Amino acid sequence: MSQYVARATGVAKQAAETFSKRVVPPAVDYYNATMARNAEYVVKDPAAVDKLGRQLVFSNLAKLPGMVEGARAEVNIVKQKWAGRMDLPMAEVGTAALFAGEVYAWFCVGEIIGRGGSLTGY
Repeated sequence: MSQYVARATGVAKQAAETFSKRVVPPAVDYYNATMARNAEYVVKDPAAVDKLGRQLVFSNLAKLPGMVEGARAEVNIVKQKWAGRMDLPMAEVGTAALFAGEVYAWFCVGEIIGRGGSLTGY
């Protein structure tokens, strides 16, 4: 049993050495190049860094009223179309049906993925 542990340890050490020689240097070079290209965006003031998180959150929260208004406008359009559903052209009805079918298909794909790729239970 100890020979298997010794062999596994040797393989793990060899893999770690290979990783440190082949993966780490290019990753470090890429990181350094990226940071050099984007140095102008690095905030060096600690007080400003502390405020960045809150600025991001509240800047995005400030966009919500506009998004809600846009959603309300879309809901009103859907209500208008539903009220006049008997007058809709067949092309628009077909497009809506295909869209509903696609949404349902993606829902089923998500369910299958969520179950670990298992098709049983349907």
